[in-house]
Amino acid sequence: MSDILDVDFCRSQFPLLAQTEADAYFESAGGSYVPQQVIQAMSHFMRDSQTQPEWPFAAAKRGKAQIDKAQKGIAALFNISPDELVIGPSTTLNAYVLSHALRPGMADGDAIVVTNQDHEANGGCWRRLADTGIDVREWRIDPKTGDLDPADLTPLLADGKVKLVAFPHVSNIVGSINDVAAITRQAHQAGAMVVVDGVAAVAHTLPDLVALDVDFYMFSFYKLYGPHLAMLYGKKARIDAVANQNHFFHDGNGAAMLNPGGTNYESAGAIGGILDYLDTVHDHHFDTPSNDPRSRAVQVYTLFQQQEATVMARFLAWLETRPEIRLIGRQESDPARRAATFSLDIPGHSPEALAIALAERGLCVGAGHFYGRRCVEALGIDPEIGVLRVSMVHYSTVPEVDRLTNALDALLS
Repeated sequence: MSDILDVDFCRSQFPLLAQTEADAYFESAGGSYVPQQVIQAMSHFMRDSQTQPEWPFAAAKRGKAQIDKAQKGIAALFNISPDELVIGPSTTLNAYVLSHALRPGMADGDAIVVTNQDHEANGGCWRRLADTGIDVREWRIDPKTGDLDPADLTPLLADGKVKLVAFPHVSNIVGSINDVAAITRQAHQAGAMVVVDGVAAVAHTLPDLVALDVDFYMFSFYKLYGPHLAMLYGKKARIDAVANQNHFFHDGNGAAMLNPGGTNYESAGAIGGILDYLDTVHDHHFDTPSNDPRSRAVQVYTLFQQQEATVMARFLAWLETRPEIRLIGRQESDPARRAATFSLDIPGHSPEALAIALAERGLCVGAGHFYGRRCVEALGIDPEIGVLRVSMVHYSTVPEVDRLTNALDALLS
């Protein structure tokens, strides 16, 4: 048993990181690398059972078994039931479909609260409901820190008209971790349901969705070491109450009502590779077996968070030597308080130009507003220019951070 993550072992599972001259990847917030287990699972499905998985012949049965096993495993990972999840093409589309599915249950004059901290995926679809008679209210960030203050939510809920509060678990710009359980309680006490965007969170923390008591929770698998698909969770009672968005014959058919067009089968089968990767890491570090996928993953995530805390602390120590750089969000390395996603506003330097110069040095970062345009603008930053974003996960290393900061020192001087 080890209480320290074997980062080299983890990196050996990712083909792009196992290369001798691998780039230092600091854009995991935009999409994590994929381990060999996911690649193998997708390849296996396409070789063994690339057909509609509903038929009685052998290949279809094998494909259905792979998809069902993956979905049951993912459900267990988040402590939910398989009939409470939708596997859709993207979080943006899942949120869009959900907004249309919930609108018929609201009356003209009912209210929705959105934030300007969100990725547009969990903002724009709800804001558009203003055109249909819904009162859309904005819960605004602190323009200096980027944080959401729950005290500012209270007056927005006061008149009892709010039916839904949409907010992020973690902002992909700010990086601060919002207290989902507390905000959910606050919304529920006012009679509102919640829709939480977990896209920027799930690589860093493993939420127990039942314990959080959220009504809906969304994330994208390609931010969780998987293929380009997304999960929408909804409490069973909430799902059963939506207006059907699928073919008419799916009316009343549970989660299928929120999944028009169905699922990409090979990608759905590949999701199981995420679980295989987590199990591989678990078995490498822990001697005691466990039959519970979530318990195994929680142990692994504890190691992940310790590694993230280490690389965050290293990066923050460097930032202290560069007082001219504005860090968005909390200047702390506690993984319970912030994700390892850092947005930087550097006066006199173009984020795009810096990203290009870093790429020439084998350092991969992103620049722009990252679909958090409203957030960037609220922070007083021109969204056409945006921020330089440095994001890390458990496979990031201290030497990589040093490579990045040394390069930035050279470029900024």
